[in-house]
Amino acid sequence: MKPPAITRGMVQTALGSIFYLMSDGRTLSGESNAAEKPPILCFHMSPRSSDEYLEVLPLLALGGDTDGRVAIAFDIPGYGASENPHQSCTIDEISDAFLSAADSILSDDNKNSRTYVTIGSLMGNFFCVSLASRYPERIKGGVLTNPWFNPDALNPSSGTDATDFADSSSNAIEDSYVLKDDGSHLVALHNKRSGWLDPELNFRVVASEISYLVNRRKRYANGIGIQGGNEYDFKTPVQKIVEIRGESTADNGGNFLCIIGEACTSMFDRFGLDGTKRFDEACNMLLGNDSTSNKIVRVERLKGDKSTLNVVNQMPEEFVAVCNNFLSECGL
Repeated sequence: MKPPAITRGMVQTALGSIFYLMSDGRTLSGESNAAEKPPILCFHMSPRSSDEYLEVLPLLALGGDTDGRVAIAFDIPGYGASENPHQSCTIDEISDAFLSAADSILSDDNKNSRTYVTIGSLMGNFFCVSLASRYPERIKGGVLTNPWFNPDALNPSSGTDATDFADSSSNAIEDSYVLKDDGSHLVALHNKRSGWLDPELNFRVVASEISYLVNRRKRYANGIGIQGGNEYDFKTPVQKIVEIRGESTADNGGNFLCIIGEACTSMFDRFGLDGTKRFDEACNMLLGNDSTSNKIVRVERLKGDKSTLNVVNQMPEEFVAVCNNFLSECGL
């Protein structure tokens, strides 16, 4: 079956206009059973954009069998084509904006009660756990891709992207990215990932990062910060998800799949980021200790040279196959 086309749009939220890509596979199989599948909401890593899901979005929309579904990938506020937020904001606030955006895009009689599945990548994973921990009745499952986290999150000395995100100070934030007269700052962006990305994909990744840096420069000048991975308390929402999963009588979420790219793990280890340890810690946290739960929680590892931090782009068919198998098993 031919994958559905990708459409593009903007939707207004409390944080400003958010850009999205959407692929709707429901029309390929008729309307009778297709509407039963919860839409998928995809959240990209930093400093990427919804372009990270360009290859997989139509494949996810096919649904893995005869019934298609809607798949949406958002640009985080301040990334890609989304507007800069009007004020400093947290992961939870951005997550709420995404949920509101999805409800608006799919507005119908089910608005505010529609259920979803989420997929994240690196920083995008934080939006998945934020939503699942606070809206378990609406988030029925999640896929965390390369779930790395900072165990020292919220430590004042560990801030990177937005040390002032918690208060909307009007004081400008210093930007560490330096523009150089000879343009070498642009060459450095290309060289950063040229060792594992082909020129075409690297070009797309660099384009996303340039857009992010331009937006960041503007909002920093106005004292507007966005909470980043080094400031987000990953552990607390994950513990809440495990607690919710233990409430077996409740119609809640709790189904989670962790996808780890082995080349990504090795890469993070080489960078001194303790990839093996932190990926395993994140997954073990989510697995919890309750073996009696009727929810499905597991870890899948993708292998090969392309199983990098850009595994979603580099191994789209393999990535979608693992996701669809998991969702099918969960009845999603």
